Amino acid sequence: MEIEEQLEKAGENRDELIATEMLVTAKAAVRTYAVALTEAATPEVRNVLKRQLTQAINQHARIADYMMENGMYHAHDVKDQLKHDKKKVKTVKKLVKDK
Repeated sequence: MEIEEQLEKAGENRDELIATEMLVTAKAAVRTYAVALTEAATPEVRNVLKRQLTQAINQHARIADYMMENGMYHAHDVKDQLKHDKKKVKTVKKLVKDK
């Protein structure tokens, strides 16, 4: 089964997959800007990196809020998040098995 067919079969999980990838990318951007900020040699570069870091943090917050509002991310309830993650693992295993 081609990846396109697997994604189609996954249905609504597609949105969650995309949102999760965006969230992971946003987290990486925050970390990268924070590290770069600590290494910046001039006030001008630090100011630019501070603005970019703030933008990255805001983007992460928007993505996380979207995911929480749509039941994709349970940041404030570890038990619910683990339950949700286990369900996703079962879905992925089934998709791989059906391949």
